[in-house]
Amino acid sequence: MTGKKTPIKSLDQFWKIDDAQLKTPEHDKMLLWLLKKENLRKIIVKNNPEAEKWDWGHVKIHAEEYIVSNSGFRVGAPDIIFIVPRYICQNCNFTHKNTDNCPNCDSNDIVDYSRDHQQHYSRYFIEIKPKIENFGATLRQLKLYISYGFEERAYIFTKDLRFKEEFEEQGIKVIIPLEMQSKLD
Repeated sequence: MTGKKTPIKSLDQFWKIDDAQLKTPEHDKMLLWLLKKENLRKIIVKNNPEAEKWDWGHVKIHAEEYIVSNSGFRVGAPDIIFIVPRYICQNCNFTHKNTDNCPNCDSNDIVDYSRDHQQHYSRYFIEIKPKIENFGATLRQLKLYISYGFEERAYIFTKDLRFKEEFEEQGIKVIIPLEMQSKLD
């Protein structure tokens, strides 16, 4: 009997982007910390002050959710995908991430979350890497995820700051644990 080939289930598996760090206590600790909405809010706002105005009460956090292509193929699973509600200005149809006056036309005729069932969301992802074992492999993994609609909405959560500038030059925001940030400020 000939052996059956096991089908590759996602692009990150096909490209052999094996994340051995997923099985470490340090990765688990960082993931569990980020799953608390208040922690996620603090670290994102530290990186992007405009995020303070987001509707954090309706932000949703998903761990290990697959990114799926239009054809239904599983691309890969970032450690966290979080979605931020977007609001629509009734005056000019501009969408933004809070209920303040519209930044486009200054109208206060913003569609409230509870009244509008056509709510839109912005999706962001965070990949957790306690340590960057291989810059090239990590960059390929993140760029793969970005290519499926996450331009300017990609984060890497790491304690390893050796490649911070290189990641940020590629449009990937580097966020670090708060206990380390106080040492850098």
